[in-house]
Amino acid sequence: MTEEEFHGMEQADLKEAVLDTLTDISKVEIDMEKPAAERVEEYVQKVGNPFLVRVGEYAVKIGYSDCQETLEDRMKQYIRKMAEIKY
Repeated sequence: MTEEEFHGMEQADLKEAVLDTLTDISKVEIDMEKPAAERVEEYVQKVGNPFLVRVGEYAVKIGYSDCQETLEDRMKQYIRKMAEIKY
């Protein structure tokens, strides 16, 4: 993948996403026995655009940052925060 292709994926517009063309990441399986770099490569191969995916019936725009926390850490934080919201 070229830097231009990567940047183009990152700039994909959620408002223009066609749900049926996005990969549902809830159905993607990654071999966790592989080293991290190979898992990332496998994920990108399976989803196509790692910045714009589908989760069930929703299109989701994902942003990545260079930090020590993993996506799993961030998801746990998000779920805890959502659990605190009173309806």
